[in-house]
Amino acid sequence: KTSTELFQLFSMKTITLLSLSLSPVQSLTQQLRPRADCIKLQMTAATADEPPPPPELPTPPPFTVMCVGDETLAGDMGFDPLLLADTPKKLAWFREAEVRHARLAMLAAVGWPLSELFDGPLASTFGLPVALLKDGRAPSILNGGLDQVNGIYWAIVVAAAVFVESKSLDQMFGKKDFDYIPGMLGFDPLNRDSTFMRTAEIQNGRVAMVAITVFALEEAIFQAPVVKETAIFFQPIWTTLGL
Repeated sequence: KTSTELFQLFSMKTITLLSLSLSPVQSLTQQLRPRADCIKLQMTAATADEPPPPPELPTPPPFTVMCVGDETLAGDMGFDPLLLADTPKKLAWFREAEVRHARLAMLAAVGWPLSELFDGPLASTFGLPVALLKDGRAPSILNGGLDQVNGIYWAIVVAAAVFVESKSLDQMFGKKDFDYIPGMLGFDPLNRDSTFMRTAEIQNGRVAMVAITVFALEEAIFQAPVVKETAIFFQPIWTTLGL
């Protein structure tokens, strides 16, 4: 045979051997391809079955989650030994009551001694009857004399109390703003609202509640006006010392 024929024969044998050796690889590849496609479909299905992440919850209003000691409210000392305000709703109710009594007490703590100091001179100046008791004490539940006060005065006091109370009740039981704080009536003509001023109000109010209680008990026990019984607080120092 010629060299050309031998070369052709060798080439054909080589091609035949290569095809026979590659056929198992092709068969394995064909077998694995569906399996890979199946795995891909399973992964896609698993991803589709996963629930979406939960949406972020909005921040709740402070008055719905506040508690004693978290300093949401001004003047919060964390003092509630009887656990009376153990829920945000109870805490809001007690703070409303505390703020109202504090504001009334501050007015009373100023008005009580001022009435004993100036009611007599003012009544004489304008020709009006003196509203104090004969011994100079201010009318009160323990002192008596409230029946001698002009009825128009009581009517004005009751009307003002009803108006203020209606505003606070609307805030307590009605729809509240996000930044609602118990005791806030939205009255700030001088634009002085701040954490410092709120703390000062409630602290001075607490002192005033104690003071007005002491005034009432002192006059009921000693039967004398507080401006005379404790003159050091209400008279010039030189008058108290007799100078």
